[in-house]
Amino acid sequence: MSSELQPGRYRQFIIHSSAFLILLLCLLLPTRNSTLDAWYYAACVRHGHELLLPHHLLYNPAGWLWVKLLHLLGLLPDTLAALKLLNALAAGATLLTLTRLLRRLGQPDRRIAAWTLVVGASFGLLRFATENEAYVLPVLFSMLGSLSWTRYRLAAALRLPPLLAAGFWAALACLFHQIHFFWWLGLLLGTGWYGRRKGLELLVFALPALLVPAAYAAALSAWNEPLTVPALWRFVFHDYYAGLAGGSGSGHGVLLTVANLVRTFVQVHGSLTVLVRAFPVLYLVLFSCAGFFGWAAWSGWRSFQNRLARTELAPTGTLAAVRRTHGLILILQLAFAAYSEGNAEFMVMLPALFAVVGSGLAWLPARSLGAAGAGMLLWNLAFGLVPSHFLRFTNTAALLTAIPAQPRTWFLLDNHNLVLNQLHYYSGNPVGPPNVLPAPTLLVQRPGQSAAWVRAWVQAQHRAGRRVLTDCLGSPRLLDRAQLVYGDQNAALLRGFRAVRLDSFPTFFGPRYLTEILPPASTSPLTPNPGAASGRPDEK
Repeated sequence: MSSELQPGRYRQFIIHSSAFLILLLCLLLPTRNSTLDAWYYAACVRHGHELLLPHHLLYNPAGWLWVKLLHLLGLLPDTLAALKLLNALAAGATLLTLTRLLRRLGQPDRRIAAWTLVVGASFGLLRFATENEAYVLPVLFSMLGSLSWTRYRLAAALRLPPLLAAGFWAALACLFHQIHFFWWLGLLLGTGWYGRRKGLELLVFALPALLVPAAYAAALSAWNEPLTVPALWRFVFHDYYAGLAGGSGSGHGVLLTVANLVRTFVQVHGSLTVLVRAFPVLYLVLFSCAGFFGWAAWSGWRSFQNRLARTELAPTGTLAAVRRTHGLILILQLAFAAYSEGNAEFMVMLPALFAVVGSGLAWLPARSLGAAGAGMLLWNLAFGLVPSHFLRFTNTAALLTAIPAQPRTWFLLDNHNLVLNQLHYYSGNPVGPPNVLPAPTLLVQRPGQSAAWVRAWVQAQHRAGRRVLTDCLGSPRLLDRAQLVYGDQNAALLRGFRAVRLDSFPTFFGPRYLTEILPPASTSPLTPNPGAASGRPDEK
């Protein structure tokens, strides 16, 4: 029986089944290993600090309103957990919006469900739908913009309200994260290329974008900064001026781009081998995923060979315009992610764009897409969501107690910003303790702070009677982005000092050790300059 003859409820179940499955999994499996940014945003929302951050201006205010709404309803969830819930719901809404868009592009029910499964099972979406990060909500708004823009393009007559709505949603996405400027730009260019009355349509689409400078001007005033053009410009691009964002065209960036593009679809991390060794049952997952991916490739290849006989989904001119416009958006987003040193966070929207563009591949059968989506979902559950929900990858509980209790002790921490943001979350104090610093590997990355400087600084603290503790020696090290970029120089930088383990913190990957760095048994050949190395290493 064709999908058109199926009962309405069953048809709706088929179309939306993938979206509701992904939503349920995200609701059930939030991560227990939140990132340093997740803790920081949650601290800002919980205590009302720094709600208006320029790179993603409205994310924290939206989270603050969400938590207030839950409180009004009589619910008192942990703030971090509540924000993860918000992102899970946003991911579900994104997938439901995708189903509506694919339906307008003439996709049969089973292909809609299959494409939605591929997008929903992508690790990029699952990762941030179970975390408090600023990347899922703007994808939802951009998808709503594309849905409205497609309605405008498919209308027989010129209808401006959907185009105005498209401009509004696309501009709102930019306010939730600046990376979505390229989605907005792609829709703008598509409006100009395929418009019937180009000048009028460009004006209608671009008009809501005035909300963006207005919102940034209001935020600048809230920060008590002068409302001038230079001040506004520096506020909008604060993260680039502060060195928190940026990019280049280096070969290293190309390598990270390829790696993170793969990781946008399937989890690839140094933890995989550890997980397989700890849980041999995961070998079955590997074989099963290989079967799914192999079947998807074989089925897709057979269908591709017979593509000339498959004309039922051949795109019309209007449908082709929608796909080409989203193909342009895909290229723009991927190009900027590559420029940003292959930033994985800037690739979260790519699977949804692939689905819109790939919906024009008439020869690609739903069974092939479904097999690929099932393989991705199984892989990302086994190596991503389930371990992140049930296992402890980090353990900072003892540090959160020790740091405030020992103000004259220096803590050189492997992930010092994570600890600082957790202290902010629990204490409400946005100014972190002054006795927390990065591990030596990161200290030497700062201008003017060489290996000799760091060693001299440690010796100066010993002479001043201050202890120096670290968690960066003897602890398990996984191959991740930080390892690829900086390596692990901690042991080499502290060579010659005595290291005495004081405590250990259990994690899934093995114990992390708190080690005291003591003066060498014999006099060090380095003679420090006490005046240059007696304070914090970032003091100039």
